[in-house]
Amino acid sequence: MQRVWVVVLSVWAMLAIVAVLAWSPRPAAPLPAGSAQTVVVRGRGGKQRLVVVKAPAHATTATSAAVH
Repeated sequence: MQRVWVVVLSVWAMLAIVAVLAWSPRPAAPLPAGSAQTVVVRGRGGKQRLVVVKAPAHATTATSAAVH
């Protein structure tokens, strides 16, 4: 009889874990790779300029080509 209770409790625990994962909020979607970013750059004499950068803001460690 003890094995029956262990099986029942393990099934309920698994269902609880699946329910938590199913109803938890999804992570925010990453920005598209081609998105632009504005950066403030100081030039000669301390003059500030706004520059639009179209490259990704971070480096990747992928060794293969990106899949689109």
